[in-house]
Amino acid sequence: MDQLKARIEALLAPVAGSEAGAEADRILDAARSLPAAQAEAQAAAWAAKRAGGAPLGLVLGRQRFLGVDLLTGSDVLAAREETEILGREVLAALREAGQGELRMIDMGCGSGNLGCAVAVLLPEVRVWASDLTESCAALTRENVDLHGLGERVQVSQGDLFEPLKGRGLEGTMHVVAMNPPYIPSTALEKNHSELLRHEPREAFDGGPYGVSIVTRLLQEAPAFLRPGGRVLFEFGLGQARIIQALVAKNGRYRDCRFAADAAGEPRVAVLELRPGESGTSPR
Repeated sequence: MDQLKARIEALLAPVAGSEAGAEADRILDAARSLPAAQAEAQAAAWAAKRAGGAPLGLVLGRQRFLGVDLLTGSDVLAAREETEILGREVLAALREAGQGELRMIDMGCGSGNLGCAVAVLLPEVRVWASDLTESCAALTRENVDLHGLGERVQVSQGDLFEPLKGRGLEGTMHVVAMNPPYIPSTALEKNHSELLRHEPREAFDGGPYGVSIVTRLLQEAPAFLRPGGRVLFEFGLGQARIIQALVAKNGRYRDCRFAADAAGEPRVAVLELRPGESGTSPR
C-alpha cells in the first residue's frame, strides 16, 4: 500500500497540491472496503478520475461536510471547502437566534449538504430544503434518509421560494441560507470551463455579472424571515463590493457583515433583516 499511495499522491499532486497526501489516504481508505482483488485497481481508477479534475467527493460518491458524512451525485455540485465557512456562519446564527424550535431554509440545496449537516449538528433545527433541479432534490432526500432526518428536513423542488409559498412558512424563518451560482456567464466559458466537464452548469452560472440569483434571493427572502431573521450566502472572490451595492440598493437589510476565508478574502455575506420587513413581499 505504501508504494500505491506514493503513486497516487504523485498523480494527484497537479490538481490537489499540498492536499495530495490527504486525498490519497481518502482514496485508499475507500478502497479498503472492497475485496482485496479489486482494491488496488479501483483505487487507481479513482485516482485517475480525480487527476482529470473531478472533485474527490464525486469520485468517491461520498464526502464530509462540517464533519457529517454525505452522499454525492454525478449531476449535483460537490460541496467545496470554502462552503464550510457558510456552514459555520449558519450554525452561529442559529445558535444566537434563541431557544426552542429554530427554522431555516436551505435554498438551492444541491446535495443537501448544508441543511442536513445543520440538522445533524443542531437537533432543535427544522429545515426546508429546495432546489430547482429534481436530481438535487432527489439526492437531498437520500441524505435526509441516510441520517434519519425525515421528521425535521423537508425537501421541495422548484424555482427558488416558489415551492415554499402558501404553506404557512412566511414570516417564520430564523435563517435563509444559500450557496448560489456566482460565476459570470462569460467568465464560466472562458476561465472555468473545466468545471463543466464534471458538474452541471446551473450550479455555477450566475448570469451576466454573477449576481442574478443573489439579487433574487435578497428580494424574495424577507417574505419568509421572522423579525431579526438573517440571510447568509456565499459569493465569489472579488465580489464583495458588488454585494455591498446590491444590499444597499435593496434597502431591506442592516448589519451587512462578511466572513473571510483562510486567505482573508471575503466569501460569505451575513445580513440581518431591518425592523418592519418581516413577511413582506418583493418590491
